[in-house]
Amino acid sequence: MRNISHGRSVHLLDVENLVGAPRPATAEVVTMMDHYRRRVPAGFMDQYVAAVNHGALVPVGLALAGIQILVRSGRDGADEALCEVIRLDHLDTRFERVVIGSGDGVFTDLAEWLRHSGVQVVVVSRSGALSRRLRRTAGQVISLDLAA
Repeated sequence: MRNISHGRSVHLLDVENLVGAPRPATAEVVTMMDHYRRRVPAGFMDQYVAAVNHGALVPVGLALAGIQILVRSGRDGADEALCEVIRLDHLDTRFERVVIGSGDGVFTDLAEWLRHSGVQVVVVSRSGALSRRLRRTAGQVISLDLAA
């Protein structure tokens, strides 16, 4: 039986964290994705999942047409939605690599669990927004500098 995870990556995007704003404008999200796609290697079988709060749904949805968007409000709503997707959608068995687009420390335990499950973990974050624990847990860290 063929291993369906071989060569596949899933990109989990905490849009508000990557942009650095709780209610990013469409243009800010487009700029962030342009930088992201230039910095982060991706294959044709990769999947993207973005998470935002309800207040950011329209501008993010316009900028990320064709990407699955999860919506949850609250202080860490987007983070919680992405954490749930990691376990409930069995990403550890479906993907060879999980790219966490966030510097939030809330992803540290899940990144550690994924690595122990044999999944490559890459973290993409703005330089000043990366948790030290998450940096130490990730197999690779890619800096996303939106000013460049």
